[in-house]
Amino acid sequence: MGTDFSLNYEKTTWVHKLDPRTKLIFILVFATVPLFFTKFSYLLGCALLILPVWVSAKIDIRPIKGLLVAFLIFALCSVVFATFYNYDHPNQTVLFKIGPLTATNVGFVSGLMLGFRSLIPGLVALILICTTDPASLAKAMMKMHIPLSVAFMMMGALKMFPLVSSEMQNIKTAQIIRGVEYGSMRKNFKAFRLAAFPLIVNSLRKSRVTGTAVECKGFGKRAWKEYYQSFSFTRVDYIVLAFCVLFAISAIVIRYGFGLGVDAYVTSA
Repeated sequence: MGTDFSLNYEKTTWVHKLDPRTKLIFILVFATVPLFFTKFSYLLGCALLILPVWVSAKIDIRPIKGLLVAFLIFALCSVVFATFYNYDHPNQTVLFKIGPLTATNVGFVSGLMLGFRSLIPGLVALILICTTDPASLAKAMMKMHIPLSVAFMMMGALKMFPLVSSEMQNIKTAQIIRGVEYGSMRKNFKAFRLAAFPLIVNSLRKSRVTGTAVECKGFGKRAWKEYYQSFSFTRVDYIVLAFCVLFAISAIVIRYGFGLGVDAYVTSA
């Protein structure tokens, strides 16, 4: 049950009840606004604004533990690589050295900026993934006049997460029955190495079955244009949309009107 994404779909929080179109606009805003700023405190503020939404959605992190770890590792790698990058800044200070690698304060600050810029859109995307059924999301995208092929690709990508997760759980169970040990990092890596090939093959096999099914139902003719499920904005949707508009306008005014949110050590905007 810990790998079942439907654990989060079935909840009834206000975030789950939002129109999928509202969630898409929310993601677009929070994926764009962090690109305006290079100062760490402003990016941290953007991240803290997401926290109440995450908490109120009551997201069970067990099904998305792998995705969450992947986002964190990617952000951490951005910090590490940027810290040891030679920016050749005239006022930079050397923090420490590891052999030929030199860590500077300019690199560290730049790394924090890059890490938060990559982590914030990922966390917002996880809110969408955990609170919206992929089929509803695809229908909402079609309602926004997004091409059917794009909407279907989005739905297929989100459907792949629980499919691969479920398949990995089945393989893990089979390995344990056959005596494969889990526990330490070395044992987990060895078990995953053995599971990688059957995981890829079985996932591709299931995706091929899905492709055949949709073609048999007329996907190539673009016949999927009508559906019974209706979408309408509620009062909460309008409040969230108003917040997104005000947040985006405020960010633009702060960054380009007052020139704030720019770190002197970070030259890229």
